[in-house]
Amino acid sequence: MMADEGGCLFLDVNYNSTEYLFIGHIVTLVLNSVSSLTAVAGNGVVILVVWKTPALHTPSNVFLCCLAISDLTVGLIAQPCFVIHKIGELLESYSMYCTTRILAESVGYITAGTSVLTMTGIAIERYLALYLHLRYKQIITTKRILVAAFCLWVFFILQAASRFWIANDNIFNNIAIPVIGCSLVFTFLAYMKVLKYVRRHENQIHDQNVSNPNQYPASNRLLGMRRYKKSTLTMAYIVGIFVLCYIPILCVKIAHKIEGYTASVKTAYVYASTIVFLNSSFNPVVYCWRITDIRRAVIGIFSRCLRGKELPGIETVEASVRLSGIFRGNRAFSVSNFNTPRASLSVIQPG
Repeated sequence: MMADEGGCLFLDVNYNSTEYLFIGHIVTLVLNSVSSLTAVAGNGVVILVVWKTPALHTPSNVFLCCLAISDLTVGLIAQPCFVIHKIGELLESYSMYCTTRILAESVGYITAGTSVLTMTGIAIERYLALYLHLRYKQIITTKRILVAAFCLWVFFILQAASRFWIANDNIFNNIAIPVIGCSLVFTFLAYMKVLKYVRRHENQIHDQNVSNPNQYPASNRLLGMRRYKKSTLTMAYIVGIFVLCYIPILCVKIAHKIEGYTASVKTAYVYASTIVFLNSSFNPVVYCWRITDIRRAVIGIFSRCLRGKELPGIETVEASVRLSGIFRGNRAFSVSNFNTPRASLSVIQPG
């Protein structure tokens, strides 16, 4: 039994220990200790390269940085608190156990909420890139995105704080779950609609190329459409990984409601929470895998730091982004893998 045993504010507690629960504490303690470092390093590098490379200052990349900030916060605060919380439980220190558990869960909720609504914001941005056409650049600005991201953080910080004021998890969950659930559904529907538009117009442009293979503008639009499709699929992958990582914790919460906070449920919580935290380490890998300019900038940073060898990095990404565009007369479309080919998308009419 834990010393100074007692309640832990609004959280259910179960101080009973079993062999499989003890093993779970050790395994997840080690995993979170390692993955917190990878989350901080990976997301820190992504934020750095986008911040240092003006060519990457696009609305989509700003949203991506907001997502990386949430993941960075998980690695900096939530995971270390989770590790200390487990150490406190193993050492039977109630004050260490309770304080760090509350902090880990609160920060985890804030970052999960901001991540979900940020991904919803990205889905809206992807749709508006089609709907607004040439007005996209004037309406969707980095300043407006940063203001929206700041408001999201304030909203979820206040809601997490309200958990202490309400002191009733049922009321809190009745507010939080519908907001996050509706956001995920809306995000999924938005991406389905966007990909349907892209597929339809990609086929139309391809048919134009087949009928007139020497028609350069059609080839130009097709290339721009494929880049837009790739950037949209990148964010769809990120949403998919997020959902997969959160399915276990949702299942455990359902089991908690049905069976109570038993030793088995507690063990499942330990592993499910770790899977949620691992999502913060997965995302930077997806960014570097799918976004060419970010990958080049990251390679450049590591090559200079480790070998001092000049490979495409922060400075050369600028030239790479500009040179990868296709120009025809006075018409050009944006060329970053994570930006919208605005001029080439002006033919798209959502319907």
